[in-house]
Amino acid sequence: MAPLRNISNQWPGWLLLLAVFIVALRPMEDFDTFWQLQSGKYILESGHFLYRDTFSITPDAFRLEHCWLSDIIFYLHYLAGGYKLLSLLKTVLITLCAFLLYRVNLRRGGDPFLIAPVLTLCLAASIASWVERPQLWTFLISILYILLLHKGREPGSKAWLWLIPLMLVWANLHAGCIFGFVLIGLFFIGEIVRLVLKDTTGNKILLLAGIGLAVFGTSFINPYGSIIPMQVLGHLNLTNISSGQQAIMEWLPPASDQIVLFYVVFVLWGVVLVAKWKNNDPAEIIFFCAFLYMGTSQVRHSVFVPILAGFYLPVSLQYVVRRYWLKQNKSHLFQSVCRYCTLLALALFLYLNVVRASWGWGLGLASFPVAATQFLLQNRLPTTVYNFYDWGGYLMWKLYPDYQVFVDGRNTSSEILDVSNRIDNSWDGWLEDFKRYNVNTVISRTCYYDSGGPVPLVETLAKDPGWVLVYRDDIAVIYLKKDERYKHVWEKFALPSASVYETMYAEALRLLREDPNRTRINLALGRSALKLGRYAESYKYYSRHLEKNPGDAEARSLVNFLAPKR
Repeated sequence: MAPLRNISNQWPGWLLLLAVFIVALRPMEDFDTFWQLQSGKYILESGHFLYRDTFSITPDAFRLEHCWLSDIIFYLHYLAGGYKLLSLLKTVLITLCAFLLYRVNLRRGGDPFLIAPVLTLCLAASIASWVERPQLWTFLISILYILLLHKGREPGSKAWLWLIPLMLVWANLHAGCIFGFVLIGLFFIGEIVRLVLKDTTGNKILLLAGIGLAVFGTSFINPYGSIIPMQVLGHLNLTNISSGQQAIMEWLPPASDQIVLFYVVFVLWGVVLVAKWKNNDPAEIIFFCAFLYMGTSQVRHSVFVPILAGFYLPVSLQYVVRRYWLKQNKSHLFQSVCRYCTLLALALFLYLNVVRASWGWGLGLASFPVAATQFLLQNRLPTTVYNFYDWGGYLMWKLYPDYQVFVDGRNTSSEILDVSNRIDNSWDGWLEDFKRYNVNTVISRTCYYDSGGPVPLVETLAKDPGWVLVYRDDIAVIYLKKDERYKHVWEKFALPSASVYETMYAEALRLLREDPNRTRINLALGRSALKLGRYAESYKYYSRHLEKNPGDAEARSLVNFLAPKR
């Protein structure tokens, strides 16, 4: 079956790119984007790189701003077009990744009617990573690296030389540049296998080794010298997770129900490799094994490597189909099936990610404490603030230099991460932590974003007579220490402590609509409904929580207590 080349048969590619563009055009909801904006603003306005944790309560701690160039690019886009232009930049970069993958597979002889549905699957598996973060540059450059590595095999090709200037850019855009070393190293192993099979020459191997060393040396050309590549290389041990990082879901190994599409992609890819085992490219097998390990080791990688699987999977699958299914003249039947699969895959892709999810551009207002931050500034609340981890970036973007955040997504201090985890959970010692850091103001969400469960700190403060709830909306709460110095504030704005559960109920409902599979969302709904006197709703949500968590003794007791009497 010859690949289709005329324009009338290229509509699957155009539909794919249009669908990707539409799906990628979502409001800004990532928590880390804002510390990158503040960093870019600081670098441009001060004329200095960041070497200290300037925006937090530990301003003397060393700060490795590995994505400084991306920070500046993001900030310049914000200046030119606000949050909407930032959303558009993300959308363009994701669509460009899809375009490159489509063109690569087309040039390798792929059929557009097969490329489109398979790429849709690969891209859908990575959609959780489509956010305004520097990782987008790593997605794009990783695809270019794999492309250049393969093109460099061609006689007389100088494609490998382009790896060096690309690394110069990559090393200043994102610490994910170390993945460039990984790609070259894995490809080098594949070339050694090809040398044994006499499919390449020793000179080519030596050239690639020299290019690899030059790429490694080039990565040192950044404001931090060797610190970025050498320090970040420590993350290659994906099982080495600090205690603080254990509270951050993206650093943890994924649960199987979190990454269903990842497993679909890699099971399909594995079956295809087995089916064509005598005709496999050694590099493809090695990349498959490495990407599979990465994706099953940390959540952050499980939504990245399916994109790279899209470099190989469409054409490899086509090879298997042609060999085992199209032995007879069934090409017309195959093309018809692929047409329907393309339309079905793209329709499902759009339905699940546009019709049933948020779509648009600009700032996702429901994800950030916009009004709460304005309240804090307008009323000049005490500057020693404890903030929830998720919102550190947004708060430093809006409050610096008047306030410094306690913790945020770029924090590298294991001590601060441990303290923050202890405070959020109200574990033994949390009050001593407040005293040690002289915390007088708390701004927090009421439910954990990842699990949907209630944040113990806000409930603990609601019971503590030494703290006053002075602000709440459907997104955030603010507590103020009951100190005589701030009496004029807490007397003016004091709210009933139980009203914190109004916020918890509203936030939990919103999180439930976003993702009903959050493991502890029904616990937050059940508890808040109970505190608000909505006993029938409380029984319903506690019962749902108990179905998924049958070992929760407290929930079982409450279900028995709240059960309608017959």
